[in-house]
Amino acid sequence: MFGSQVLEVALGLVCVYLVLSIGCSGIKEAIAGAFSLRSKTLEEAIRNMLNDPNHDLAARFFAHPLITRAARPGDKPSYISSRNFTLVLLDLFAPTIGSQPRTIQELRNSLGNLPDSAVRRTMLGFLDAAQGDLGVYREKVETWFDDTMRRVSGWYKRKAQIIILVAGVLLCTILNADTFMLVRQLWNDQALRNMVVAEARSEASRQNHVSDPTLGEVQEAFQTASGPPLGWSRAAGDVRGLPRDGIAWVEKVLGILISIAAVSMGAPFWFDMLNKLINLRLSGGPPPSSQKTARVLT
Repeated sequence: MFGSQVLEVALGLVCVYLVLSIGCSGIKEAIAGAFSLRSKTLEEAIRNMLNDPNHDLAARFFAHPLITRAARPGDKPSYISSRNFTLVLLDLFAPTIGSQPRTIQELRNSLGNLPDSAVRRTMLGFLDAAQGDLGVYREKVETWFDDTMRRVSGWYKRKAQIIILVAGVLLCTILNADTFMLVRQLWNDQALRNMVVAEARSEASRQNHVSDPTLGEVQEAFQTASGPPLGWSRAAGDVRGLPRDGIAWVEKVLGILISIAAVSMGAPFWFDMLNKLINLRLSGGPPPSSQKTARVLT
């Protein structure tokens, strides 16, 4: 009984953390969309890669039809494939004339006419390493782009994590998401535990959980959170009321800080944790009877 109660409290707490994490992810996606964070991060990375004294190369790169068609008119793309990146560079460095194929010597001559810059030295280095093979040269440029994009992904994740952390601070404070309060209420209220565990099972039944939720998923998640004791109250004796003394304030602040730290770990983490706890709870139940087993097998 005690072990089952502990597991149910853990399930309820994880479910609340998951709901709050989905809310933070939704806020992050709204901010990222409003400020075009993905496309701006990509543009910054490519401008660093193509940095030249006059910044003309980067401007011509983003004006190329292959790039402009990858986004809505007036916007910058948030994703560029390594193949398109390489094709655009080849077209900028050594454009083809008519149906004549591009040669490695034409490419070398064009690169040699560029002002001395990091991108010129990089491209000439790839040419030397390719030893006259244009296909090998393209592979090296694509690898260069892919390696850079992996670092850019790290840049974006750090920006996103900061947004999620700030959103977590605001959300947990506004909703009074005090971990200590939640644990006490879940421990003492069997009906609340039953309701939250049922919601946890429903959430865990979703086969594909995305880290970037839609607005509908965020609204659904907060409807789920309406059961646990979240929010502030002025009613006398309500557990959600303001603390009455200094010790209670320290406990309240610490409880909210724990929730903020938990929420910052992200919705995918808590979704995986929820599934593990659900499986643990199910595995602890009694085995099916022989008659039920026979019906399943038949």
